[in-house]
Amino acid sequence: MTNIINSGLIRNLSVKSILIFFIVFEAIAFGLYFSGTFDRYNISNVLSSGVIVGLVLIFLLKYTSSIGNINKSELFFLLTLTCWFGAEILYGYLNGYLQIDAYPSVADILYIFGYIFFVSFLWFMNRIYKIELAYIMSATITFALIVFYVMYIAIFVYEIYSFSGSVIDLTLLFVYPIVDLFIFLGSMMFYFRGRTISINKGHNFWLFISAAGVVFFVADVIFGFNDLFKLLAEDDIYLSDLFYNLGYILFGIAFIVRISSLIMGDKSNNDQYLGSKKIKK
Repeated sequence: MTNIINSGLIRNLSVKSILIFFIVFEAIAFGLYFSGTFDRYNISNVLSSGVIVGLVLIFLLKYTSSIGNINKSELFFLLTLTCWFGAEILYGYLNGYLQIDAYPSVADILYIFGYIFFVSFLWFMNRIYKIELAYIMSATITFALIVFYVMYIAIFVYEIYSFSGSVIDLTLLFVYPIVDLFIFLGSMMFYFRGRTISINKGHNFWLFISAAGVVFFVADVIFGFNDLFKLLAEDDIYLSDLFYNLGYILFGIAFIVRISSLIMGDKSNNDQYLGSKKIKK
C-alpha cells in the first residue's frame, strides 16, 4: 500500500487528467443509460458511482504521504461512495443476473451504511467549520418540519396505508428521501458557514453536494413510489436511474471543485512562503 501511495504515476496526475478520466467514464455511463443497454444490470449506475470512487481514491493516494496521514474526512467520503458502488453492483447482480426483486435486499444495507459514513464525513468536516449549537438546533427544527410535511403528504394524500407491500418497503420509502434532505440541509449549512470563514472560495463544493442531495431525493421518491404503486410504464421504469446518475455526477463535480480549491490553497501558501523568504533576504 505504501508503494502505491508513493507511486510517481499517481503523484504526477494533474487535475486536468483526473477531470478527463471523470468526463469519459460518466459519458459512457450516460450513453449506456440512454441507449437502454444492460439497464437491468444497473451498469450505468455502477459506472457513475465507480468513477467517483476512483476519483476520491486517486486524490487520497496523490496527496497522502503515508497511510497514517490519510485525511479522515476524505476517507469517510471514500467509504460512502464505496458502499454505494458496492450496492449498485449488488443491485445489478440481483436484478439482472439472478432476475429477482432487488428491492428491498442486501444492497439496501450497503446504501444505508453509505449514508452513515456520509454523516461521519459531515461530522469530521464540522471540525473545520465549527457550526454553533444554535445553528444546529435551528436547522434540526427546520428539518423536522420538512420530514413531517413529507410524511403528511405521503400518508394522507396518497394513502400509502392502502398499499400491498411489506413494512420494509414502507420504511425505506421514508428513510431514503429523509436522509437525502438531510444531505441537502447539512451541505447548505456548511456552505453558508463557509462563506463567512473561507478566503479562497473553498466552500463552493458544498453547493454541488447539496444539489446531489436534492437529485437523489427526486430519484428515491420516483423509485419508491413506483415500487409501491407501479406508476411508470415499462419504457420509463428506469427513470430514477437518470437522476441517480446525475446525483453521482454532482458528487464528482463537488469533489473536483474541492481538489482544485485545496491545490490553489497550497499554491497560495507556497507563494506566500517564498515571498516572505525573499523579503527577509
